[in-house]
Amino acid sequence: MEKRLVFISLALFVVTTATIWRISYQRVDVYQSNVELVENIKAANRLSTANYQLENLYDFSKKHVFFIRDLIKLDLESDLSIELIKEKLGMFLKTDDNYFLARFIDPLGMEIIRVEDNKISDADIIQYKGNRYFFKESIRLKQGDLYVSNLDLNMEHGEIEIPYRPTIRFFTPLFLNDELRGIVGLNLKAQNWLTHFKRQHVGLLTDNRKDLPVGYGELYSISEEELLQKNRNENPIYSYRAVNLEGKTLFTLYTKINNELIDKKVKDYKNRTFLYAFLLNTGVVLFLFIIYSLYRKNSAIYVLNKKVEIRIRERDLLLKEIHHRVKNNLQVITGLLSLQSSFIKDEKTKGLFRYGQYRINSMSIIHEMLYQSDDLTKIDYGEYLIRLVTNLIASMKGGDSNIHLNVNADELYLNLDTSVPLGLIINEIVTNSLKYGIVNGAEGNIYIEIEKLKYPNYILKIGDDGIGFPEEVEFKNTKSLGLKLIHKLVVQIKGDIEKDSSKPGTHYIITFQEIEEIL
Repeated sequence: MEKRLVFISLALFVVTTATIWRISYQRVDVYQSNVELVENIKAANRLSTANYQLENLYDFSKKHVFFIRDLIKLDLESDLSIELIKEKLGMFLKTDDNYFLARFIDPLGMEIIRVEDNKISDADIIQYKGNRYFFKESIRLKQGDLYVSNLDLNMEHGEIEIPYRPTIRFFTPLFLNDELRGIVGLNLKAQNWLTHFKRQHVGLLTDNRKDLPVGYGELYSISEEELLQKNRNENPIYSYRAVNLEGKTLFTLYTKINNELIDKKVKDYKNRTFLYAFLLNTGVVLFLFIIYSLYRKNSAIYVLNKKVEIRIRERDLLLKEIHHRVKNNLQVITGLLSLQSSFIKDEKTKGLFRYGQYRINSMSIIHEMLYQSDDLTKIDYGEYLIRLVTNLIASMKGGDSNIHLNVNADELYLNLDTSVPLGLIINEIVTNSLKYGIVNGAEGNIYIEIEKLKYPNYILKIGDDGIGFPEEVEFKNTKSLGLKLIHKLVVQIKGDIEKDSSKPGTHYIITFQEIEEIL
């Protein structure tokens, strides 16, 4: 049985451990997926916000370029001077600081109007732009179309302007009477937007996937290869989305997924989860150990109980044998007294022998009942009283007497140390009732009632409805052997006896205690 329990415990431990750690790993995987999902959503939200801002910037810039185009067209149709047009463009740049350069370039690529940072350029500052990519793209546009350049650095006289000034150019053709008169454009201050995106942890990659010159250190754009990199968990490092303007992809917005935060959260959660799993696993081990220990203790207790049961059975057998032998010995004594009394001629002396037999018989019945009972410590006292008094009536009055016995002692069980002296008391009182109370063949009743009070107290009410207690006999200071024996036995059971004169006949009230057995 013990080996089987060990095997079951080991199997339970293995299954429980496997289940705990499988669930723990599943929880970590689910948590990691959720954290990655949250961070990807945050990254997507950053890109969506930046894309929305770029689209708004594009819409505003488109409206502004078309506004400048219409303004120049209207002034040219009105034959206004170029200087007046320059002043109007300067006022426009002054009201909107998103742009630093407004210009009008003729079909040959020469700047006709150039207003930079609210300053109108002189003729010697006017530059030739016919060889620039934005001019070549814009000059081919149809009326109403818009060209948006890539992000690059502003160039003056063929060289990159120092300090670096990143820009995005917006150009649209200007037609007058269906004749192309040139292109009108605005240069956006891209630095403000790059700084704004940087605060939002968003980068900008140009459409041709080429970074701005390395010398421009404030731009933190990356290469296409870096954009597609993955971390050690095969998760993308960057999230990105293309920005489509005028039907083509001009920029790619990207943001770095916070994998460091993901790793930290997952690591912390994993440590907590594995700690809980370890503690739970330890609890399972402790639980199984306790179960095994309890089993061992219960096994030892079971063996001990078996030994105790064997000893109890042996003791019970011994007690039964003792009670049986005591009963037999008492019967032998009774027989000897009966035999001895047969040789006695004096009736008084013979009576003494007979009453001695009654007393011995009262004790013999107790030992006989204990011998016959499963409980060797207590007897059913109601049954005992019926047997005792019935034998007395039969012995003293014969089997066909008119004496009736009334016993009320249901569910009353008393031990040997109490039963013997109490039985002798009742034997003496009933003997006196049969001898002196109910005489000359008269009909009579004997009443016995024992009531259980608060432990360990009892009350015995016993009497007869005979001729009554003789007045010349003193109840307390009697010379009668029977009454003396009654008083001594009452003291033995820690009791007190009183004569009840409220009823006809002779009645006694005895309070007593059950004597505790010393094992």
